[in-house]
Amino acid sequence: MPLALGIGTGLIYLAFLAPGISNVDGLSMLTVAESLVINHNLSVPADIGMLGRDGNSYSKLYPLLSLLAVPFVAAGVALSHLLGLPSHDLAAIFALMLPALLTAGTTSLVALLALRLGSTTEGAWLAALSFALGTIALVYARTFFAEPLLAFLTAGSLYLVLGGTVREVIGAGVFVGLAVLAKPAGVIVGPILSSYLLAKRRPLRIVAVPVFATSVGLILFAAYNFIRFGSPLSFGQPWLFKIAAIPEGVLGLLLSPGRGLLWYCPAMILSIVGLCAAVRSKPLEALMPVILFIGYLMLHSFWTTWTGGWSWGPRFLLPALPELSALTGMLDKNWRKGLLILTVIGFFVNAPTLISFYERYYAEANEQGISQQALLWSPKYAPLIQAWGTAYRQLKDAVESDVRELSHRTHAPDGTVANSRALRVVAVWWWVLPVAGI
Repeated sequence: MPLALGIGTGLIYLAFLAPGISNVDGLSMLTVAESLVINHNLSVPADIGMLGRDGNSYSKLYPLLSLLAVPFVAAGVALSHLLGLPSHDLAAIFALMLPALLTAGTTSLVALLALRLGSTTEGAWLAALSFALGTIALVYARTFFAEPLLAFLTAGSLYLVLGGTVREVIGAGVFVGLAVLAKPAGVIVGPILSSYLLAKRRPLRIVAVPVFATSVGLILFAAYNFIRFGSPLSFGQPWLFKIAAIPEGVLGLLLSPGRGLLWYCPAMILSIVGLCAAVRSKPLEALMPVILFIGYLMLHSFWTTWTGGWSWGPRFLLPALPELSALTGMLDKNWRKGLLILTVIGFFVNAPTLISFYERYYAEANEQGISQQALLWSPKYAPLIQAWGTAYRQLKDAVESDVRELSHRTHAPDGTVANSRALRVVAVWWWVLPVAGI
């Protein structure tokens, strides 16, 4: 059943694969993979990187997604040579298969986690579908951000640790170390899992595995920093943390119209009910999803840029959603009806991004002078309220535009809708087939 769920959702995600990457972060990580394939180094163009110790520019972002994308990018580049198409465009489309497949794999892990927490098969099935179709996972499966990878690694590490065998704990350690390389926020996973093992009174050599794996991940990340910027502590991005930012960050990530989990992933409300059911039989295990969620919430609320820039919903909380979704597998039949309704609502909220780039709304708002505060806190300007109208305008432009223009886009996304290629097409791969003469 979990495998079938993963395959099914994977096919859905691949059917709605985006025709390109429309955000700077994604392009930066993609370009690292392209550079490894084509130039056999890590450098990137100066407009999407930061000056490194050797005079070249390097991505300010994280290494693991770029490394995992190398075979996908290599396939895209090879096909571009056969078809005579721009290699960057095909590399982007092929690279986007990776987050789609990762999110499909995470869907399977949601079902497996739910079963491990004590769910019935039916409950696990519904919990997994709720995650895949009723949360922001549906949106970010089509992007090249690091969060889908971190979500997969977080869910996988928790599933393995809950298994309890020595082999599974070691496997969890591998996932934990990779989580740090996926994104530094993954540093919270190891200590939390080690605390669980300690509470279960496991031998100290077993307890230490997740924390040790986190340390290895940090050492490898420090080496990557040194290679790029000459300092193991230079991550490339400003890490500005303020205690004063926590109240606004917590409120914003949970309740704001622009980023609130409540609005973009309404089914997660019922994880509270699922927790109450699960805690009766497996109290420590049931608390783990909640602790991981609180960890990600507090870490990113402490960060002054908790909004995540041009994001759809609470992007930084995506790694905690598989675990919360697994708790909804514990709902009884009466509550499952509510879960189904909230999943449908969540799908309706997130579905416009299946055919349009949500970045288009931010570009339009920027041109109209709408402030960041209004986008975050005003229901009138919230992306989820404006998404269907924006999608309609993008579809209208797509009908009136020559899709072949997409093949001439630049490395960095255009700042305005009028000058953009990507924001004026139907945002699915099969719409751009005329570029290849199909």
